[in-house]
Amino acid sequence: MKPNLSSANKPLLVGIIIDVSSSMRRNWKNKEGKRLPQIEIIKDGLNRQIRKIKSIYSEKPETKEVELFCIGMGFKRPQKKWRFVDLSRNKEQPLDEEAETLIDATVVCDILALTEIIPTKADLEEVENVINEKWSGYSNQLLQKVDFRENLYDDLVSLIRESLYQTALKNLRYGLRGRLLSYLLTRKIFSESEWLNNQTEQLNNWFIRKEKQIRLTSFNESSSYLENINVVAKGIADGSVGEYEKYIRTTLDDFVSEQSDQVLELLTLGHSPKKVFDTFNEDRVFSLARTIYDHLEQDVRPKIQLTWLSNRTRLNVVTKLIGGKIDNALVKKMTEGVIQKIVWEKLRRFIRVIVDDLFKDAFRKSAKARFYEWLDLASSREVTRSIKDIVNVLPDALEQEIYSDKFMFGTTPIHNAIKKASLRLMDVNFSQHKKILITISDGEFSEKFLPEATTLLKDSGITIISLHISNKNIVSQLVEKAERNWSEGAKIMFEMSSISAEGDGVSQALSKLDYKLEYGKRLFIQVNHSQAIEDILDALLID
Repeated sequence: MKPNLSSANKPLLVGIIIDVSSSMRRNWKNKEGKRLPQIEIIKDGLNRQIRKIKSIYSEKPETKEVELFCIGMGFKRPQKKWRFVDLSRNKEQPLDEEAETLIDATVVCDILALTEIIPTKADLEEVENVINEKWSGYSNQLLQKVDFRENLYDDLVSLIRESLYQTALKNLRYGLRGRLLSYLLTRKIFSESEWLNNQTEQLNNWFIRKEKQIRLTSFNESSSYLENINVVAKGIADGSVGEYEKYIRTTLDDFVSEQSDQVLELLTLGHSPKKVFDTFNEDRVFSLARTIYDHLEQDVRPKIQLTWLSNRTRLNVVTKLIGGKIDNALVKKMTEGVIQKIVWEKLRRFIRVIVDDLFKDAFRKSAKARFYEWLDLASSREVTRSIKDIVNVLPDALEQEIYSDKFMFGTTPIHNAIKKASLRLMDVNFSQHKKILITISDGEFSEKFLPEATTLLKDSGITIISLHISNKNIVSQLVEKAERNWSEGAKIMFEMSSISAEGDGVSQALSKLDYKLEYGKRLFIQVNHSQAIEDILDALLID
């Protein structure tokens, strides 16, 4: 025989029915002021609030146990195209006639099951990080011959600058005028000749000007040379990006598509991203990476060589102009090294971005193809979780694909949703739990509602709270009866809701908000934004 627990110590079972039907496409503003469909705003709010409550409960082990289930009404899926079969005369004879494919817009789905099946945003981010890490590793292996040291630029500038300056200065000193000046400056015997002193001074001034010209030319030309090399090198990388992108996508497309399908399949089966990547075909992807880098290298190499040839002429002209000398072989080697560094720094970032985009696009495409399968799996499961074990209530990844007209925004089968919730609430395993059912909807129901279904739930001690979504202000406090000008959906949700009573716990919780504590009122609350839903969950679930 089960122990009879006091109401305060009873574990809590909370069920949430969420409307994802067509009318939930109407826009609300999120916290950043961006207008999004109501269901996406509710998704963000519920997930944020559940994570907050989970954190609080995790820090307080003595907190009472809270278990949660969540049901969504209004998903869509296609009815399979059926082929008619003649079963007469104990035979199975396929007929040519096929039934028309239709869309079932009345799907009721276990949202926690769906959220657990669909890979989370964190999972996909981890997958993305692993892909980036692996591709960076392949890049490093394939580009070992490229010197990526930061001081390459300074080394090239210093080589040109010092070579020009030192060789030109040496030629200046040991030229005819330089030797004559040196001779005159070291002979004191002529010091009494005013004419000779004047000639010496003029020659010295000429030498100083010439040395300054050599110094400035060496400095300016070395800087200008590197700037020009930098511009040309970036042009090499940028000039063929369209062709490179096309080649990369063509080379990787089949592999990325196959690998994305495999990754999503294994994540769907509950395996961690780390385990999933143990199945990654390393040899094949490295071979593809090599093919890409070899192709780009064949295109880039002649352009790098041509860049040196086109810039050598100017450098040699300047060298001759100031009377210097430069080691063309060494400058050529270092110049090509700098160009390689600039080109491949840009290209490897470019390739990584393309690879990342390829996988993201493939994941989205694969998710679209799999969502009906995920929906079928989730619809066949009944998941109830401790709030401490829930990461998200609604899926937080692949939003563009999931929160779309293809999969959501059907009709609102309220009766079917209530039936599924009732089976969970009346389960013998939860007989010792205090129970709350929260319905979040605009009340635009697509089927006839059976009021006895919720009446019997309330008679069984289950508290039903109706959160009515409306852009019109119809009620600001708990009330005893519905107004005549309310919509039929609002009236149904009002009748569904429990009557506040002393000791039910819910009324006292709501009194922490702006709701006046009055017994005998319906627990029917209008919500015009997700913050109101968050506040109500706060009040109900946080002691």
